[in-house]
Amino acid sequence: MRARADYVTRPREWIASILEREPRFLSAAEIHQRLKRSGARVSLSTVYRTLDRLQEKGEVTARADAQGEATYMLCEPTRHHHHAICGKCGRVEDVACAAIEQFAESLRALHGFELNAHAMEFFGRCRACR
Repeated sequence: MRARADYVTRPREWIASILEREPRFLSAAEIHQRLKRSGARVSLSTVYRTLDRLQEKGEVTARADAQGEATYMLCEPTRHHHHAICGKCGRVEDVACAAIEQFAESLRALHGFELNAHAMEFFGRCRACR
């Protein structure tokens, strides 16, 4: 028997579906608006709770936008990566970065600093916006 927290609810499916189709970070309000436009009756608090749950499970990553609002997108939880974010359209590309991993190893070797985690974002313009 699965734990209640692992049940897949309709709102969770709808929110995941929106995030799957969008290659950029979205705020809870943007997701909520899209749900309303599609006729789904989901409260904004349900959107936040669902995003929190998906983030806890490692299925969604969050970042603050330029105004400090939390934004979310689906991420592959099994592979460490970074993000290249287009400053014009907001499109996000996953970036594997071995050089950063080498830097983390050098921190340990040279300074005895054991790195627990790191996150990097690269900003510029995507191919379509250049």
